[in-house]
Order: sequence, then C-alpha cells, then structure tokens
Amino acid sequence: MTAPAILLYDGHCRLCVGGARRLQALARRGAIELRDFQQPGVVDAFSGLTRDDCMRAMVIVTPDGRRIRGAQAVVEALATRRLIGQLARLYYLPGLRSQADAAYAWIARNRYRIFGRTPACDDDACTLHFGHGSG
Repeated sequence: MTAPAILLYDGHCRLCVGGARRLQALARRGAIELRDFQQPGVVDAFSGLTRDDCMRAMVIVTPDGRRIRGAQAVVEALATRRLIGQLARLYYLPGLRSQADAAYAWIARNRYRIFGRTPACDDDACTLHFGHGSG
C-alpha cells in the first residue's frame, strides 16, 4: 500500500476543519492523512514549508514530496477516486482553473470572518494573521 498524502489544513478555521474531513471521506480510503498545521511541530516536519504558506491555502504533500496548494489540492484529493476524480479534473479546463483559484484565494483570505474560528483559536493568532477575528 502506498503511503498517504498529507493534507495540511487550518485547525482554527471552521470551514477548513469540515472541508478537510469531507475531502478525506470523499478520497479513496487511506489516500489522505489529515494534519492540523496549527499544532506544534506539524509544519516543521516539512522542509521549506512555512506557517504563512499554510495560512494562505491548504497544502497536500504527496508521498513523493510534491506540494499542491489551494483549489488544485482539492482536485488532487478527489482524484484518488475514479468518478469523482474525473469530475474534479474539469478544474483543468481553460478559464475554469483561474476562476477556481481566485475564488479559493478569496475564501481563504476571508475564512475567519465568514465562517468563524474554532474554539482552538482562543489566542490572537487568527486575528493577528488576517486582521480580524471570527465574524
């Protein structure tokens, strides 16, 4: 069995926690391992990856070390299943990818304001990074 890809998500974000769990459920069993990058030492385990990288977009680290971010990471997770993966590959159609990436980036920048923070985000880290709290 192949080692799972690691999906790094923001455990302080309600949308991110739910989205990561849904992606794991939709992916082929055992294909995706979830890790909250907000937990101590998680980001440090991936050379060259920073907390700021992870704050901008979810990251999938593949077993061969590739790093895939944002909307494309969603596609990568879904591509582990045949039918869902075929639908997800529509992302690569001309024009659709740029729109999906722009929508993803906007949601990522506004995620705490729109969707709120989890109780785990009890310090000012969320507010400091994005300049606002939970909504």
